[in-house]
This record gives sequence, C-alpha cells and structure tokens, in this order.
Amino acid sequence: MTRLLAWLLLPVAAFAAETWSLEKLFTRPFAWGTSPSEVTWSKQGHTLLFLWNAEGNRFKDLYAYRPQQLKLVQLTNLELVRDELNLTDAEKDARRKQYPMPPEGIAEFHMSRDGGHVAFAYQGDIYIAATDGSTAPFRLTKTKAAESAPQLSPDAGKIAYQRDGQVFVQDLKGGQLWQVTDIEEKNQSLGVAAWSPDGTHFFYTVKIGSLRQLVLPNYSGRVVTARNFDRSLAGDDAPESKIYVVSAEGAKPVELQPGPWGTKTYADPPRWSPDSKSLLRRVVHPDLKKQQLLVLDASTGKARVVFEQADAAWANAISFGWSPDSRSVFYTSDQDGWEHLYTVVVQGGKTLQVTRGAWEIHKDVLLGRDPQWVRDYLYYSSTEAGTGERQFYRVHPDGSEKQRVSKREGLNFGVVSEDGEYIATLEADLQSPLDLYVNGRRVTTSPRTEFARYRWPETRFVGFPSRRDHKNVAAKILLPPGYRPEDRNRKPWPAVFFIHGSGYATSVLKQWGSYQDLRYVFNCYLANKGYVVLDLDYRGSSGYGREWRTDVYLRMGGPDLEDVLGGVDYLRSLGNIDMRRIGIWGVSYGGFMTNMAMFLSPDTFRAGAGWAAVNDWENYNAFYTEQRLMKPQQNPEAYRRSSPIYFSGLLKNPLLVVHGIVDNNVMFQDAVELTEKLIQEGKDFSEIYYPEESHGFVRDETLIDSFRRTAEWLGRRLQ
Repeated sequence: MTRLLAWLLLPVAAFAAETWSLEKLFTRPFAWGTSPSEVTWSKQGHTLLFLWNAEGNRFKDLYAYRPQQLKLVQLTNLELVRDELNLTDAEKDARRKQYPMPPEGIAEFHMSRDGGHVAFAYQGDIYIAATDGSTAPFRLTKTKAAESAPQLSPDAGKIAYQRDGQVFVQDLKGGQLWQVTDIEEKNQSLGVAAWSPDGTHFFYTVKIGSLRQLVLPNYSGRVVTARNFDRSLAGDDAPESKIYVVSAEGAKPVELQPGPWGTKTYADPPRWSPDSKSLLRRVVHPDLKKQQLLVLDASTGKARVVFEQADAAWANAISFGWSPDSRSVFYTSDQDGWEHLYTVVVQGGKTLQVTRGAWEIHKDVLLGRDPQWVRDYLYYSSTEAGTGERQFYRVHPDGSEKQRVSKREGLNFGVVSEDGEYIATLEADLQSPLDLYVNGRRVTTSPRTEFARYRWPETRFVGFPSRRDHKNVAAKILLPPGYRPEDRNRKPWPAVFFIHGSGYATSVLKQWGSYQDLRYVFNCYLANKGYVVLDLDYRGSSGYGREWRTDVYLRMGGPDLEDVLGGVDYLRSLGNIDMRRIGIWGVSYGGFMTNMAMFLSPDTFRAGAGWAAVNDWENYNAFYTEQRLMKPQQNPEAYRRSSPIYFSGLLKNPLLVVHGIVDNNVMFQDAVELTEKLIQEGKDFSEIYYPEESHGFVRDETLIDSFRRTAEWLGRRLQ
C-alpha cells in the first residue's frame, strides 16, 4: 500500500501529461506494473495465494494474503537464485549468455488444504514454504533430473511430484520416497496426475504413441543447435490417451473407460468430485464437431455421458465442474446461441439451463476464470452489462435470485473462498490495469508512480456495419492529442488499424491494457504520435455469441477481413481521416489478418506490419486449424483461400515481416516461406527476425527494437 499512498500524495503538477520514448516505455520495470495472476483460495480457512511482481518486472514471486489480519506477505524472492547444477542451454553458451532472457519466475503452485503450506517447482527442483512467511522456502530436492508438478497431500503430510516420467510420493515427516506409477512401454508417457480430495488415490493420464516432433533451431550460440519438441500439424490424427486411478501407496491401477469415442480424442484433464468417488472429464470427438462430459467411476472405471453437444462448425471450449455435494455438475454451452450455465444431476435427471439472454459467460483468453459452485450459489463473470465489460454475478443453481456482485465499471473476475465469506477480484477499468481486491479492499497496487504521468490517450467506443453483411462490429478508437471524431473541419489525420491476436480473443474492453498490455501501450504510443488507432473485435472474437464465433468457418481471412474493411468505411464516413494514409499491424492471428488485408485489399492500406503471422495454415497445429478449416485432406480449398501465401502476388504497398526465429507456436518457417515468395515476385517488403525470441517477444531490447522499426515503417508511409 506504500506505493499507492505515495501516488495519491503527489502534487497536481507532478501529473502533467508526458510523452515518452520507446526506450522509457519498454524498459523494465514497466510503469503499468505486473498484474497479479493465479489467484487461489485455500480449501479450508482464508489463505489467498497469488503470483505477482510488486516492482513491475517480469519475474513473478509468490504472495500470501490473509483478509482477517489484512496482511500481505511475500513468500519467495527467487530471481537471483542460480543453480550450477541446472543451468539452461543459454546459460551454458558463452555467446548466448550475454543476452539473457528475463526469467519468468514461478509458473504455478499447489496449496495444502488448510492453507498453511504451499509447494512449487523452480528451475527443476521442488520447494515448500509456510504461507505465513515465518520461514524461508525449504528446498526439498536438488537433483540433475527435473522434478515438476508438485502437489501436497490433503493433510499436508506428503508431497507428490513428477520425475523421469513417473509420479513419486514423499513422506514429509519420515522422508520415505516411493514410486506410484509404473509406465514402462516405450510408446507411452505420463500426462497429468492429481491427488483425490481424501488423499487415498491419484488419477493419472498416459499419452499413447509418438507425437510428431518438429525441430527448433537456435542460431545465436557458438554453434547452431536444435531441439525437438512435440507439435502437431493440420491433418494429423487426434492424440491417444488413457486414464487410470491408483492407490496413493502404489498398487495395480484401474483403467477408466474412455467413453463412446474411444481413446483417440482431444481431452481436458479430469476433475475429482469432492467426495473422491468420481472424475469429470471433457472429451472432444476427433472430427472436432462433438463434445461430451463423462462421469467416470473411480472404483469400477465405468464411464457415463452426462452432456453431449454437436456443432455444425466446431465444438466450443467450455467450463465445467462439480457441485459441493458431488451429486450434480455444471457446464457452459452455447447451444442456444449464447454461452450459458447449465446443471445436470449425475445419477440421471433433467438438464437445467441456469442463465439466459443475449450475453455470454465466457472464460476470456489470458484473463477469465471458470465459474464456481460455492455452497448454494454459482458464481461467474459475464458480458450481460455489455460486451466491453465483465461483471461478476451469482445465481442459485435453479436459476433464481441472480445478483450482480461487482460494482465497478470495466472488468471484474472473481474467485470465492470455499465458505463464500470472501471474494477475491481482479479488477480493471479504462484508467487502471488489473489489480487484486478482497471484499472491495485493495490488496495490490501494480502501477508505479510514474504511470499517472504518461499521456494515455482517450478511448472512444464505437460500432459500425461490416462490409460483409452489415452486422455491427464493436470497436474502440485511441484518440491522438487534438483529434475529435465529431470535428469534420480539421485537416485529415492518418490512421492505423490494430488487429488483435488468437482469432478468438476480445480486445474492445473497458480496461486499461486491453487483452495484451504491451501491444496496447504501443498503440498508445502511436496515438501520441498523431495516428487515429482503431482496434476492433472482428468475427471470431469471443463474447458475441455462437454465430459471430463460427462465421469464419472454412474461410479465415474472409468474413473477418470484411469486418476490418467495414472499419475503413467507418473512418471514411468521419470526414477527417486521410484515406491515403491508413496503415495496419497485428501479431499472430493479427499478423495473419494484416497480411491478408495487404494482399486481398491491396489499395486500402498504405503500409502494413505483420508480426508472427500464419501464412500457410497447413503449417499450424491440428486442433486450432481443423476446428476452423477441417483437415487439409478433406477440404484443401478451405486452406488455400484462408492462407496468405497464395495471395502474396497481389501485394502493392510496403509490408514489414516480423518474426521470432525460435517461435514454437507459429513456426519461423511461415515467415521464411513468405519472404522467399515475395522475393520471387519482386514485391516491396522488408523483414526483421529476432534470433532469441519466441511467439510473444520478451526482452526489453527486442520490444524497443521491434516497436521502433514498426513505428518507423509506418511513419515513412503515413506521416
């Protein structure tokens, strides 16, 4: 709270708006800070744990908060910990270690039921810490072999973790260590595992068969190295897996039935029922058009289908979970056109739709939380107050007495303590990044004091008809200083379109930072340089219903591109935009859309910058791509009309190709293939590749360089 008080006590003169260089904006610690994540309550009591960096750096440490004492404690301080036994490949290389990647910190943790202790893995070893902060974290293992996925037993007397592809359990009092699983077949490997709530059993999944291996070269070291990693490609078969239940003491496991569709499905990790008798598992058919929820009997292995949905396009991701008494389950479904809550009795009963309306309950990419069933309420965040907001609600499982719990305009994602007494919320609005509150009391203050001094541009929310079918497209505009959309009598302004990534994300939000803060900050920088920046939720974006989600089926870069072109028509209608000076940029799916726009509407955009773009969908992973385009063997034409590589010959205006060489999501291959084709076609383009970066750029120097090159690229053509 000290920083918050210092911020509030600053004199008014200190808040005079400033414009900053890219170096100041993107050199850590960032002015907007690092928002908390992985917010988790203990099963008993009121211990709240989360990951955070209080200074605005990347490294996330573990924090604990106890609302009764209003006490916030930092439990770990591991950023400077170095272990010669477990150096990374980059740390071992004399050249690569000169350009270190800022460490990410702790990624996940597991808390004891009573909230007294927490276990986590760091740099391949296991640590245990008391959540009151009374002692330093205890390092349980120090081995060359990597340990991962630690889980404390419900009574906190034992700990389980994975090592060498098996599950081990260690008694924390006597020190005894034993192996629980025995996966021997060469074509089998351990997936996920978890204690039963009563501590007597584990479930674990086993992956069957060898997955496709792709090569990821690194050119930065003394010699070129390459590592193989698991990665499917469009057209590959669905993965095969089995699920077992085994005694925590180690014994012959019980194999659970896979369900009607067999072992080759796409499946989410199962979830134990509170009474430890059953597991709930979601499986998706290999054709990706059907999904089921299975209740698996932990003792007999028998499977029963409690929910099934088919979709002519593709089965959407859902949330699901148990009632506190283990008698019912809840799930979300967009079967009525909007994603809503449903419940069903496990032993057979009528499905009940709990919520209704032209709005959605959705787990937003990077931000959202699954609904929770706590006592006699289901808690969830939804778009009922508007697609640009996420408000937090509760409702009885029979659909009665729905109440809005949150009060603040903007984004509100809640996590409820097991007894319902406390609600932890991550909250943000147009002026503030996400921060943590408990029952309305602020727990974290992530922005630094200088955050208030930067001239963050004003945001206007607008809508316009798509060029495709005149459906409304939600958008927001970042206004440069001195610009007003309603003023038609000023000199025309240049404009830049930003196209958000992932295809299914949501960017038009009443939240500082949108869905990705680094890209939002760069858009603010562009606005302060005199560009009108338009950011839209094109077709496929989440929160707008099933029809909007699936309108890109069999044609990515078609209907969604026409939504973008509807934005061009909207800017023209304002009468104060120079239509000869419009640019476009985006990352990932946004990079793909940028390239499609530059190729298929070649006279519209004066310049474009496509970052980490998919240029040939046959190069991308099977699950995402086949949802939208089927398999390439089934519908090669859908791949052809959806892939920029086939339309590059139409390019008329300058295009900047930006990519990380060690990108393990959209492979560097996509940039290389497009580059070679543009060379052969004699097109006006340039490229910049970052040897140590993956899909989302991390290092300060990379961010500064890539944003500078993009700003200069646009500036030479638009200013």
